[in-house]
Amino acid sequence: MKAFFVTLTLLALGCSGAMAQTERGGRLMGVNVGNITIPTSGGSGTIISLQPTYGWFVGNGLAVGAGIPFLNISSNGTRATQIGIAPFLRYYMGSSQIKPFLGASVGVINSSSSFNGGNSDSSTDALYSFTGGVAFFINRSVSFDLGLTYTGGQGAALNTLLVGTPNALTPNVPKALNITLGFQVYFGK
Repeated sequence: MKAFFVTLTLLALGCSGAMAQTERGGRLMGVNVGNITIPTSGGSGTIISLQPTYGWFVGNGLAVGAGIPFLNISSNGTRATQIGIAPFLRYYMGSSQIKPFLGASVGVINSSSSFNGGNSDSSTDALYSFTGGVAFFINRSVSFDLGLTYTGGQGAALNTLLVGTPNALTPNVPKALNITLGFQVYFGK
């Protein structure tokens, strides 16, 4: 019986700690990874997509912040790079250590591309995204996030590069659905 009460007390303390992670006045910092691909057989290209983020909880469960989306694709002399700034809103639901979340962001991204060292193009375009997912809190200060993100907008330079190339599959081309993995660190007030 004593073990039952100790377990119940520890569970209650764990849940109250999970609530404190997303309370007003807290901060979060982390990175979302859209895809990292390094071919192992016969390929020579790489795809890296990530977005470092920083935000503040302006209400319980509601974070406001900004991310820096970054995408780099290279294959057989072809290269495309995107970097931008994307303010975001994210809302965490519930008080357990597994919290569903919804989010949205709007921003601007600069794309540049070159094909075999020649034919280069660049553009600056609007970008938006909608995210839904789950944050798995491993302790009071750290979560691993799994999400599904729709990214929209324009990416003229990147789209120009990818049209007609043999390696036209990429995770963060505008108007795409992506599975994202994230890592967030939470700071108290």
